[in-house]
Amino acid sequence: MKKLLFLSILSGLLLSFSWPGIGLFPLIFVAFIPLFLVEKYFSDYRGRNSWKVFGYSFLTFFIFNITTTYWVWHASVGGSIAAFIINSLLMSLAFILFHKVKRVLGKRRGYFALIFFWISIEYLHLHWELAFPWLTLGNVFATIPEIVQWYEFTGVLGGSIWVLVVNIILFIWWDSEKIKKRLILPCIILLIPIIISLLLKTEFDEDKTIEVVIVQPNIDSYDESSFNIDTFIALSESKITESTELLLAPETVLQGRRDENNLIKYSDIDKLLKLQERYPKINILIGATTIKNNNVYNSAIFMSKDKNPIFHHKTKLVPGAESIPYPAIFNRFKNLLSVELDGAVGHYTKGKDITVFRNEKVDILPLICYESVFGDVITGKKSNIIAIITNDGWWRNTAGHKQHFQYARLRAIEQRKSVVRSANTGISGIIHPNGKVIEKTNWEEEIAINVKVPLNDKVTFYNRYGDYIGRIFSFIAVLLLLSSFVKKRIKKIPTS
Repeated sequence: MKKLLFLSILSGLLLSFSWPGIGLFPLIFVAFIPLFLVEKYFSDYRGRNSWKVFGYSFLTFFIFNITTTYWVWHASVGGSIAAFIINSLLMSLAFILFHKVKRVLGKRRGYFALIFFWISIEYLHLHWELAFPWLTLGNVFATIPEIVQWYEFTGVLGGSIWVLVVNIILFIWWDSEKIKKRLILPCIILLIPIIISLLLKTEFDEDKTIEVVIVQPNIDSYDESSFNIDTFIALSESKITESTELLLAPETVLQGRRDENNLIKYSDIDKLLKLQERYPKINILIGATTIKNNNVYNSAIFMSKDKNPIFHHKTKLVPGAESIPYPAIFNRFKNLLSVELDGAVGHYTKGKDITVFRNEKVDILPLICYESVFGDVITGKKSNIIAIITNDGWWRNTAGHKQHFQYARLRAIEQRKSVVRSANTGISGIIHPNGKVIEKTNWEEEIAINVKVPLNDKVTFYNRYGDYIGRIFSFIAVLLLLSSFVKKRIKKIPTS
């Protein structure tokens, strides 16, 4: 009992220490091995209660969740507890399905099945109303993008497969006396993706650039009165030149709600338009809460010199804070699960699709905060730069804003686009299409930076097909479950 508890806790800690924030990423390749030992203990002896595997795995994944996403607590105590439990349950579900199928289909097919079950759960966690893909295993390499350049073909789910396969191969190697000396296979599985990554090159015209001013106003997320449009404009003008073509400002930086049909009536919008008159080349991308047809949106507003404002409505809303998932179940708990964002506790309307902002020179793909954790949301969208606007102040100075910034490096690789990022406070900066951070700011720094941003028109395989791995693996996971069910039923049929 104590040994099993120790192994479960050890797996949870190995997963935690590998994650961005602590960042000892090689630990991820052995993190599942202690938990595999727990599963083996119950799998080898039929008389043992196999549902205890679920309990021990839940302990592992609860430790993993609470130590890596503890910062959600600062925004919502109830929401954080719900997130810890739901995420841990989903991960444990993949593990108990693996255990059950392994007992029916055998060891080899069982470990094979784990990969498909896990990827299916990660894919589900991208697409339901409680979506929280923060701990998708492939995100672990965000701090070391040099070894996952192939994400332009697979997205982060490819990284999840790599993690699982290496853990399984290493465990089988360690557990088998016959192949103890054959370390070559685990080494090959570990090294081939790294070698491929190092051989991949990002080729595009480095001379094709635009000048962008990124503003980090450092506004207190819990005190709307701390924002002043005149201070914001003065900060912006400290870095704007006659060549500046884009001014990037954070999520919901304009306080209060804006009627999309009558923006000009607001004094802060009028001051931004006058800023454009002083700098004729400049386009402004800024965050605000907007209203259209009685719906409230978390929006990005694109103000072009010669066109009417264009709006992008956030398509991935934070469960609890911005939307109430499955309201028939959770509506009664909305005050417990939510933080109040501009008076719209859980009542933002979800945008239908990503709106690409286009002008004669640049096609800007905007992502608002939580959207930037979802690689698949960009599928099929053609652009030559990604602009992320966010407000990471809700989480205080924790690992949360650091992880969020690192994940943007993976979006750059998947799309082979430069990423410009404006955070209210947190980390603002520019990321190269290969995931390298070119320049970044610090926490609680009031600053504007002027950067030359490379443009790239390349359309990647992942941009065309999105999370095709998740779709394929989900289909195969269903087949494995059906196969296991049928085989188990056949075994129960008495023979004459």
